[in-house]
Amino acid sequence: MAIFVSYSSSDGGPAASVVVEALRARGFDVLWDGDLTIIHPLSIPAWMETAVRDRTVLVIVSDDYLKALLSNDFVERRGVRYEAGLVRHKIYHHGGAHGCAVLPVVPPEIDANALPSVLQQLVIHRFDPSTRNGEEDLVRSLGALEVGNGGGAMYSESEGIHQTRMMLAGLEACPPSSAQAYRLAHDLVRHGEGDLELARAFDSVVGVAKAHGDVRLVSRLSEVCLKTLSSTLPLKGEGALKAKILISGQAWHLLREHRFSQAASVAEEGTQIAKKYRDLYTAARGQRAHARVFLHMAAEALPYDREFYLRNCEHLVILATTLFRSICGPTSEEVGVCASLDAEKRLLRYEMTRERSELTAAWDRAQLAEGLLTPGTEPYQWLTVLQARLSLAARRYNEGKELVTEVIATADFPEVVARSRQVRADLLLATRDKAEALQDLLDAEKQFRELGCDYAAATCWWTVAKTDSTKLVSFRLSTADVLRLEDLAPDPRDRRLAVLEHEHRSAKRLGRRSAPDWACLVDRVQHE
Repeated sequence: MAIFVSYSSSDGGPAASVVVEALRARGFDVLWDGDLTIIHPLSIPAWMETAVRDRTVLVIVSDDYLKALLSNDFVERRGVRYEAGLVRHKIYHHGGAHGCAVLPVVPPEIDANALPSVLQQLVIHRFDPSTRNGEEDLVRSLGALEVGNGGGAMYSESEGIHQTRMMLAGLEACPPSSAQAYRLAHDLVRHGEGDLELARAFDSVVGVAKAHGDVRLVSRLSEVCLKTLSSTLPLKGEGALKAKILISGQAWHLLREHRFSQAASVAEEGTQIAKKYRDLYTAARGQRAHARVFLHMAAEALPYDREFYLRNCEHLVILATTLFRSICGPTSEEVGVCASLDAEKRLLRYEMTRERSELTAAWDRAQLAEGLLTPGTEPYQWLTVLQARLSLAARRYNEGKELVTEVIATADFPEVVARSRQVRADLLLATRDKAEALQDLLDAEKQFRELGCDYAAATCWWTVAKTDSTKLVSFRLSTADVLRLEDLAPDPRDRRLAVLEHEHRSAKRLGRRSAPDWACLVDRVQHE
């Protein structure tokens, strides 16, 4: 029998080497990446693809392998993420637990009951590398499989499930930021209602939607998956799947839609579900998502409410950081994202209090995050935007402009680019470069609106309107107009609609333009 051993070299190597030695001693044809120094393949990805396709795969389960299997954000070792993706495709193309040519091998230190659903649906084998306990059971299972790829009768799956699996395989073979992955994500969501396969692959599809900053696609995907879960019975190990969808999907898009109370409620619900099923990693992400919502609520709140939201934010960041440290280690990317969020919180507190110690602490936390995050990733790009905002607060304008200009030129994430343009406009306005600032704001407004971030788009639009409204409408807003509109309409979306409504009405009138009744106009756009 031809066997391929798939593992993470960062923490699964010792167990894998024992498995390889034991099976070769039993006469099995075993291939693993320890053979690369001998065979020297021309293309390692092609070598992986052929091995996973043509051989029975033993998955040596470890913490890092599970991260690679489940998360598009796991970038410590891209090789194992690619290999794990191939294994996941092989599982997708088989139904049921028995007869599948993928066998999870679980060392004693891993809790088999906590494995993700993609592995729970298979026959799991315990194996102790130190004593080789479990070797006989593993050999018997391998002997029961047919030689080749699949080893066992495939069940007859519906055409819809087969099509979904084929699209998922294609999506996961593409970089998340590619146009092909984006098209497949749209197709999956369009045809995926009631399809549990789509819900199981939520992380992969939402990763593509977020890479393109598409708020509407994340919203629709979350809606479809939650509806599917409510009408089907998930497999063992899938209880926490709803938590992932609530936290990474619904809370994410609600935050960008400026629906803070709902986002906070959803993040909290997702966290509680994750804790119930002992999915501590998802629970930590839920706590961090909840903290981010509180940070935005603090930024928008009245002065006497801000400290309440900031304290809640700080508490949740501490909880999430502690949990991530215990799960992923003190130098993980997740801890870096928490440090970046903490720096953002301290910057907001400085903007509220003007205490220099808060600004200094924000710089320190940002520096810590920079040492933990991987350059080129989305969290690192967001951190760079934050560093530009810190530069603005410290009046280091040229340094801040250089930071966001670099992000605009190199980032693959549309939402990050739009926010970078908005921050660069703030820096340009601080140095009285009005023309360039207005162009950045107009570009950011257009990009935010295309992504479905209407609140952020309206914020950019209003900044332009306050600076020079003739760039947007045929009349000039006075200082009194600006103050009156900001007093009547806290939401910049309402201010924008009121200004456009006045423009529309004025165009229909003959003769002299009348003075705007802003109270009437705001009331009209808020209740239509």
